[in-house]
Amino acid sequence: MIFQMSDFIVTLNKKKRIIKIINEETVSIDNKIVSVDLSKVNDYLYLIKVGNKVYEITTTKLSNEKYSFLLDGHNFETTVRTNLKEKAVEYLRNKEKLTHRDEVTAPMPGLIVSLKKKKGDEVKIGESILILEAMKMENDLRSPATGIIKQVNFKEGDNVEKGAVILIIG
Repeated sequence: MIFQMSDFIVTLNKKKRIIKIINEETVSIDNKIVSVDLSKVNDYLYLIKVGNKVYEITTTKLSNEKYSFLLDGHNFETTVRTNLKEKAVEYLRNKEKLTHRDEVTAPMPGLIVSLKKKKGDEVKIGESILILEAMKMENDLRSPATGIIKQVNFKEGDNVEKGAVILIIG
């Protein structure tokens, strides 16, 4: 699918629609051609004729790409982005997921008695990954996420302070 500058991605109720402005009287909504006639009453109120129906829409701009509108007594929020902007947002969302990392931190000062995993090992959420001795008690620290151990900052026999990042799961 080739997008033009007049193509927009409109998200309403978590559903994305491709809106293409063909000319002043015609738009395409998900490849369905629709005749429209838009009349601006004031800065917030519009009358829009779609086919044979006329709708009164009150709009409020919430941010650069978010709008709220009132149609037939129902309030809706929508996001309007160019296709390029939508692709950039999706890319950044996916990149954030790929670079997500969970840190395993020391809940209290103590001594690392046993490291059960090393860098590169796979770990599942809830799996025991190390034993931390604190106040003469052994504490079994478990993985907060499923992933791969990306970094180990301490070794067995090291003392750690409360909040120290012991290892990172990515």
